[in-house]
Amino acid sequence: MEVILIKLRALAAQFPEGFTVFVPEVQIVKSGWVVAKKETQNSFGEAGLQKALEVALKTSKAMGGWKDEKLFYWDAVEIYEDEETATQAGFRNEQQAIYQIETGRLKWLK
Repeated sequence: MEVILIKLRALAAQFPEGFTVFVPEVQIVKSGWVVAKKETQNSFGEAGLQKALEVALKTSKAMGGWKDEKLFYWDAVEIYEDEETATQAGFRNEQQAIYQIETGRLKWLK
């Protein structure tokens, strides 16, 4: 698990604006709608990274992160191919927005 954490920290430094990966391979996700899981809301810093990774490994096998001013946030995420299914998952996970990777589109849900 330490190797995965090292790779994720390196990606965070390289892409502070955000990224999404499949774990444990730490392979960049290149398409789909990203929906954060409710279990990892407000996960930031090192503790947030570890929590998000643990949840991702047990569930969706996907996670992401982004820097918001001073804090780096981490989420276990789900990836969906179609907007409607992603939207439903976003509401189910009590998210404010979902994100479409290819277009960079943020869709607000609330």
